[in-house]
Amino acid sequence: MKRVLLDTNIYGLIVKDNDRAKIRNKIEKERAVVVYGLPLIRRELRSTPKNIRIDGINLRNDLLVLYDKLTENHLLKFLNEAEELAESYFYIYKEIGGFASRDEIVKDFCIIAYASLNLLDIVVSDDSRTMFSEKATKSYSIANQIKKIRLPRFVNYEEFKRELKL
Repeated sequence: MKRVLLDTNIYGLIVKDNDRAKIRNKIEKERAVVVYGLPLIRRELRSTPKNIRIDGINLRNDLLVLYDKLTENHLLKFLNEAEELAESYFYIYKEIGGFASRDEIVKDFCIIAYASLNLLDIVVSDDSRTMFSEKATKSYSIANQIKKIRLPRFVNYEEFKRELKL
């Protein structure tokens, strides 16, 4: 069974997906993967404006309910080491010519640090501009090699759906 962390943007894609029920079934009932939650991600989902509705359904509530159901009993706890590892990623990222500011990228780096330190198998995101950019992934690889920490595999949403065998 694969242990997975979904980036914030993935919850929005699931909510809009016609295969939403199949995805939830694969995760909740069939346990095709175990999805872990992270307070940072839930806070980002919670910052969705309260007044947005899609097909008459409140988007913010829908995202939070989905997150809570998919991550039930599988929450990653705060680790000082994750914050330190994320800083290492940022330092290396800047050294190799990364252009994003700390504000733009620090949350992405924290997500990868938590996934790495908790030995998760996969991080799912469609964020190729920052989280999965060439320089960011190179910085993760370098820092994790130095610290002898296994790096999770990175997949986008479509690859994740294939992993679920939809």
